Amino acid sequence: MSQDKGAAERQFVEAYHMPEGMPRHEALERAARAADAADHLPLGVSCRIALIRSAYDLGRYDLMLAPFAWCGTAEQRDPTSFDEWELHSFDWAHKWIVSGLLADPRFTLAQIGSFVDQLASRYQRLGYSAQPVHGARAELASHTGDDAAYREHFARYLAAERGPMSDCEACVVEEQAGHLIRQGRLAEAVAHAEHQLDRETGCATQPQGILTTLTPAFVALGDLERARQAHVVAHRLVRDDLVGGYLDDHLVFCATSDNVRRGVDLLRGHLHRVHHSTSPSRAMHFAAGAALLLSRVPGDEEFAVPVDGRAEVLTAPELRALLEARALEIAARFDRRNGSDAVTRRVRETLATPDTAPVPLVVPAASRTPVPAPSDEEPVELGDPVELARRMCDAFDRGEFTAGMRLLRSLPPDLDPLLPESLGALVAARRAIVGGHTLPREEVLVELDAAVDRLAACGEHDLANRYRARGAVLRAEEGGVGLARTCLAEADATGTPYTRVLTRLLLADLLAEVDEDEEQPVELAVEALELARARVPELVSRARCDRAQHLAASGELDEAQAEVTAVLAEDPSSSVRFDALRLLLKIQTVRGDEAALATGTRFVEAFGTPRGPWTAEAHRQRAASIQRLDLEAEHLVELRDAVAAGHELGVPDDVAKACYALAGGYLKSGRFVEAAEALEEAVRAIDTDEVDPDVVVPIRYRLGQVCARLDETESARRHLETALGLVQPDEPGRRAMVLDQLAGVLRRLDRGPEAASAYQGAATAWQEVEEFAEAAGSLVEAAAALPDEEAGECAATLTAAEVLLPRVEDPDHRTHLTARIAAIRAFLHSQAGEHAEAVEQNGVAEELAARLGDADWQAFLVVRGARFLLQSGDPANAEAEARRAGTLITDDTPPQILGDAAAILEEALRTQSKPTTADPLLRALHTRLNA
Repeated sequence: MSQDKGAAERQFVEAYHMPEGMPRHEALERAARAADAADHLPLGVSCRIALIRSAYDLGRYDLMLAPFAWCGTAEQRDPTSFDEWELHSFDWAHKWIVSGLLADPRFTLAQIGSFVDQLASRYQRLGYSAQPVHGARAELASHTGDDAAYREHFARYLAAERGPMSDCEACVVEEQAGHLIRQGRLAEAVAHAEHQLDRETGCATQPQGILTTLTPAFVALGDLERARQAHVVAHRLVRDDLVGGYLDDHLVFCATSDNVRRGVDLLRGHLHRVHHSTSPSRAMHFAAGAALLLSRVPGDEEFAVPVDGRAEVLTAPELRALLEARALEIAARFDRRNGSDAVTRRVRETLATPDTAPVPLVVPAASRTPVPAPSDEEPVELGDPVELARRMCDAFDRGEFTAGMRLLRSLPPDLDPLLPESLGALVAARRAIVGGHTLPREEVLVELDAAVDRLAACGEHDLANRYRARGAVLRAEEGGVGLARTCLAEADATGTPYTRVLTRLLLADLLAEVDEDEEQPVELAVEALELARARVPELVSRARCDRAQHLAASGELDEAQAEVTAVLAEDPSSSVRFDALRLLLKIQTVRGDEAALATGTRFVEAFGTPRGPWTAEAHRQRAASIQRLDLEAEHLVELRDAVAAGHELGVPDDVAKACYALAGGYLKSGRFVEAAEALEEAVRAIDTDEVDPDVVVPIRYRLGQVCARLDETESARRHLETALGLVQPDEPGRRAMVLDQLAGVLRRLDRGPEAASAYQGAATAWQEVEEFAEAAGSLVEAAAALPDEEAGECAATLTAAEVLLPRVEDPDHRTHLTARIAAIRAFLHSQAGEHAEAVEQNGVAEELAARLGDADWQAFLVVRGARFLLQSGDPANAEAEARRAGTLITDDTPPQILGDAAAILEEALRTQSKPTTADPLLRALHTRLNA
């Protein structure tokens, strides 16, 4: 029989440590049967208490009934078979049963009422507060629509004294806030609940419960900033909860606050609930909230809904009809049970919820600036395609690219065959160049080469050469320089002055881009300017602007700024004005001149109408300037505008870079959740097969840092490992940074050997860039991360760190590292039973901590030294050290140190047979700990 009991215990332990889900629940049921077969009543109790908790986590209250009833019988048979925690859990489960049965229309009101009575009698018999009983009666009355009974019991619920079975204070506050909101007392609800948000509760449903409850009140009161913050923080805590509540409230918020796209993203992560919700009540609320959201979704949007192991694709209207019908059908079942229409009325109210004021969120999906109506732009005359095409070409030649774009947009591609071949080829070339803003480079080059060939075939060799030179710029290092030089030679031989100027400017730009020659770009720009002044006056401003750009690149900032300022003063064409404003913004930013902020605003305003890729570029340049000036926190509005413009008009990199800057602003404001959301949007924008490591690595690295700060440790690991995989071999500094951060995350995941390996890799990379202080620090962390059984490797790692200490320039940093090494060596000696050496090394560390003025660390080390003395059989000196630690304690000393000091002192006193209850220091420590 003892063998059977042992096997049953092992079966329970294995089941208990399985991941949460139905397989675990079923394994616990098998363990319970094994316990019963072995007549192991205490184990049977443990299995049933675990099953009750498992059913709660699954949202399957129907599965809770059998183990709950079994526990009641077992308690009558032998109350001593429950330990203290199990008895507490069984008492607490009486509340769960009532709420769970109320949420399932299969159970009658009589059944529910009997469980409420059982709850009341049990709590009265055990001397518990009646508060949970009044709460259960209020919940039942609210559900059935008995407003008078609800008000009565809720008043008693609030008036009752709290007790061991009461919900946490935060959950009570949530209930009170919801009660006040339902009465229309919105400001009162906010005032009552907001103080609780600053408190740590340890409750799994807070603070998201209070925040979710208050969100509609904030919206109704016009406090949109707090509504945004409440939704964002709560949403992050509920978005991955695959069975829990609050989801429907956030779907309703997104539907009604002009955040439909966010709501759709949230809904897509929970489509399993369409057919597989564990609770009828939750299924009903989810269906109603989702149906409301889908009423705002375009009819052609599709959703892949899981059903019977496959995906059923439904359009938004189809899914909406399915969910609306389901919500009303479940509500009708509740109402038949309850004998009222209260539930159906609430569902219909949800389905008819009107829109509220728009609530701007962390990362906007569309521009704050409305797209101008056609009447607001320069009108485009409709007429002969040939005339429109010629006007378009003339506009681009004059540098009026905004007018040229409007004319080009009025020429659909299917009209090209109506144009003369040479003009059609020219229009095709211009379309290809314009496509360079948004299309893949390969597609642009194919279209451009085809247009160039058409121009050449028509005898337009000068125009063909001009656009061939533009293609050379797009090819850059892929033979672009050679091609551009060929184009320049051909232009000088047979081309027009316009093409001779243009090819010089294009070659200068290309040489500057590939860093082939520092002086030649300026020389070519000067040549182009002289030729323009002599022969092509319409290109003078452009040539001056190009010359200024190359002067700035060579470090001649004063001359470059003077030139570009003069160009802007002459009211140049839109093309030149765009380049000039962009250059002026860059120069001012490099100089740290906050006048760049005004220039950035001027740039954005100048190219906000008509809207196009240039608009996104202007926003992106302003965002980059704000970031480089380290002013992100002060300019969150402008950065959000940059994200919106990137989404609407730009390319993925525009969105990603703006989101990165926006995240920086949130971080500097201490708003870590918002920073994470901005960075996640950046990841979504660039989540393609073709990634630019220079863009992706900083985003993933920062997101890993933020997720670690939010205790989303597994997500932090994934982002940092992705970043590490993209770091190039010739970037040891970047590799070291990522490895150090990743190592810290792995350590928090209790993956010590992997963390130590990452720290060691970081140390090697730091040494490659001669950052010896960082390298030594990484080695110390590697030693600390190694498991206790790796004492030899730990000691060798510390020795490697000591070798680097003479190369650490900062004396305080060197002292800190020396102290860390001594402290770890003390621990190693203690583990080996070498108590004298442990005390000696700990003393070295303590002396250095004192020299650094780190009082908490010093106190920690003194307490640890006392423990070493106690372990060595010297309780008298252990007591003395513990008392010395007491002299180092301040009002800010962490509770962990206080607790350790009290435990060591008490043990030292007991070992010496000294009294403990009257010891002043021990009493003071316990008073602090219990405060």
